[in-house]
Amino acid sequence: MGQMQAFGEPEFFSTSQIRDYCGNARAVLKPMHHELLVSAEELQAALRYVKSVDPKFFGADSIVRARLVARHVHNAADGLLVAQTSMIKAYLSFRKHYVVELDQAKEKAKAKGRAFKFDA
Repeated sequence: MGQMQAFGEPEFFSTSQIRDYCGNARAVLKPMHHELLVSAEELQAALRYVKSVDPKFFGADSIVRARLVARHVHNAADGLLVAQTSMIKAYLSFRKHYVVELDQAKEKAKAKGRAFKFDA
C-alpha cells in the first residue's frame, strides 16, 4: 500500500529541496490550523446553548462547560501553529548554521562563470 506524503518527497540534497519541503509543510498545515480554529468557535457556540441541568447557575455553567470542551480543539489548532512556525524555523536555522557552506557554493558558482558556447 502506497504511503501518502502530504509535504512532498523528503529529499534533502539541496538548499532548494529543504526550502521547498519546509514551505510545503507550512502550506499544508496552514489551512488545517484555520479549520480547527473555526471548528473550535463553532463547537463552543453550539454547546453554549445546551440547556443547563442545574438552574441555580442561571445557565452560566453551560457557557463555562462549552469553553472547556472547545478549548481542546483550540489547543490542537495551536499545535498546528507551532508546527508551521517550526518548519519555517528549521529552514532559517539551516541557513544560519550552514552559512559558510552556502557562501562557498556561491563563490564557486561566481568563479566558474558562464561557459561560452561555440556552436555555429
